[in-house]
Amino acid sequence: MQLSSVPSQIVKAWAAGDSSKTNPIPVPSQTGITPGAASLTDGFPPLCATPVASGGIPPSKADMNGILYQMSAVDVWMCAGGGFPYNSAFSSAIGGYPKGARVLMASGNGYWVSTTDNNVTDPDTGGAGWASDDSNAITALTGDVTATGPGSAVATLAASGVTAGSYIGADITVDAKGRVTAASNGFTSGSNANGYWEKSPTGHIHQWGSVTVNVGASLYGTATLPVAFASHFDSIVINSQYTIGNSTLLTPNNLPIPASAPHSGSLSQYDWHFESNVSNAFSGNLVFSFVADGY
Repeated sequence: MQLSSVPSQIVKAWAAGDSSKTNPIPVPSQTGITPGAASLTDGFPPLCATPVASGGIPPSKADMNGILYQMSAVDVWMCAGGGFPYNSAFSSAIGGYPKGARVLMASGNGYWVSTTDNNVTDPDTGGAGWASDDSNAITALTGDVTATGPGSAVATLAASGVTAGSYIGADITVDAKGRVTAASNGFTSGSNANGYWEKSPTGHIHQWGSVTVNVGASLYGTATLPVAFASHFDSIVINSQYTIGNSTLLTPNNLPIPASAPHSGSLSQYDWHFESNVSNAFSGNLVFSFVADGY
């Protein structure tokens, strides 16, 4: 047979325009119930083949139209490409679907194929013995993205183990699939009465603050750091925040001069001395700011 041999499609069921003369054909035998009536069990009963003179009853036009209507209605549906979904009552009546039977998915988006004979399970509710009509079709997703079909399904992205939230200067690990698998704050920071500090992922500590010193002709100032360095006190810059009309008090010789090393080798404080070479040196309180770096 060739594709060009396709017959004309049936566009209307037999006697569809004359329902008053079309009997629905029942399944049970009508013998003993309605003399001469057709059924799917008997077809036309023996009485329809008996001569009228001997008490026979001619076949009914409405019965003939009825059976032809039922069969041709299915033909029209199939000519239109229609399919039938799983039907539990039908399945029970025929003893289960045979192996290879195709039933329309409840979603209408494909077909289920029975992989076993006498199959009475419902494929749309996960019944056993059914497979998707297309062996290449995806009915479920597993792995990083999961979903179950058929039809429309909500996909779920597997958790990466990273806590949701905002990270500051984040230290992030990304895998080969582009997923963030680890994240932590790259910088930590804090403050206290002595000032502010910020620590990088490498351990570098940057801190700053201010200290008030009662300045005389020659006094030492001490800056206590917000946090102690763990191992290295690398550098510190100290500047006066004082401003006054007498500019002679702001000459380079009046600015704070750092001592040669951290106070007694301490990792938590720093000493410096304040010098003045003017005759009327300032002797009140001065505020000094500091910026320190280390590990």
